[in-house]
Amino acid sequence: MKGGALIACGILTAVALGGVARAELVQKPAMSVSAKNGRFAGYSAALPLDLSTDTESVTLTAKSSGALQNPTYDLDLRLLEKPDEDRVGQRSLALGASWNAREAKLRSSMSRMFGFGLTPRASYVRLSMDVDASQPIAIAGKPPVARANLRSSLTLEGRPIGSIALGGGSTGDEGLDLSLTRPFDLPAEVTVSVRVAAARSMDSRDEWRLRDARAMVKLVKANW
Repeated sequence: MKGGALIACGILTAVALGGVARAELVQKPAMSVSAKNGRFAGYSAALPLDLSTDTESVTLTAKSSGALQNPTYDLDLRLLEKPDEDRVGQRSLALGASWNAREAKLRSSMSRMFGFGLTPRASYVRLSMDVDASQPIAIAGKPPVARANLRSSLTLEGRPIGSIALGGGSTGDEGLDLSLTRPFDLPAEVTVSVRVAAARSMDSRDEWRLRDARAMVKLVKANW
């Protein structure tokens, strides 16, 4: 665990100092420490690198935090397509990993915009997907836990109209979210959320049962 973290930190340091792929520091390495009752409690150190190209903004961040006896290491990679006069849609991608002596986690997020109509920059559909997974290390033989969420949102003439999201995972928490923003010109956002879970019936069949349902209304200000 510590050996792999040292190798990763060594590679990032070589990239920063040697100029491989012309990497430049986005900002100075950030470090902080915390104390409790006058004693050292933990630390946080991050090294961000700028690996951007002419068409994409790329940021790689290495981080170590926690206690000295059990630190947590993080690696995050973010890619964002730079705006272009000829390009209407925009895509983004984020990948991350973290690990310590207890568990290891992987996370990813991606999105894409699709413009349409006479003003594709103001009227568009955004599709996004998030995937998270974790694997316990301290407990041998425990299965990993994963969850995925797919979301689609609609914007017309720069005004958010609504969104729909569908999610599920290995924990049996599948759900559907419907959201309308300022319907009928009302200064409110209405969200309907439904959660279902798989349950084993008497004849050993999996059945979907309603686990949670709720409706929420949030006031929003149309003009600032």
